[in-house]
Amino acid sequence: MSRILFLCTGNYYRSRFAEHYFNHIAVQHGLFWRADSKALARDLDATGNRGPISRFALAELEARGVPMDGGHRRPAQVEAPDFERYPRVIALSRLEHEPMLQEHFPEQQGRVEFWEIGDLHIETPEQAIARLADQLEAMVTELGGTG
Repeated sequence: MSRILFLCTGNYYRSRFAEHYFNHIAVQHGLFWRADSKALARDLDATGNRGPISRFALAELEARGVPMDGGHRRPAQVEAPDFERYPRVIALSRLEHEPMLQEHFPEQQGRVEFWEIGDLHIETPEQAIARLADQLEAMVTELGGTG
């Protein structure tokens, strides 16, 4: 089983949607890949996020028929060893996350892919999650998923 790690600021909204949606569609398409997600923020309390997962992520996952069995864990921080455990690491905003990566994990800079999915102050959840879902679906096709 190969693994992907999705990173965002607080592991609350974008990366959590990516983790659950990717895992759901990967299974549907017979892929032997699974995703996890973590936060780049060093102080999760400072993010202002409350609870285990964003209501926007939950609503979009529910609308797409993604079950949340065990999906209500608390946000988790990425640590240096995590970068070695995952052959593919994707941060969900170069604008937001490249400076955080440079500050906390500069040695990992060259191996992290960046997508550009805006947080709530940049895009509406409907816009951001629709674009994120499209990218995740394209990734499943790229990885060899079958219908």
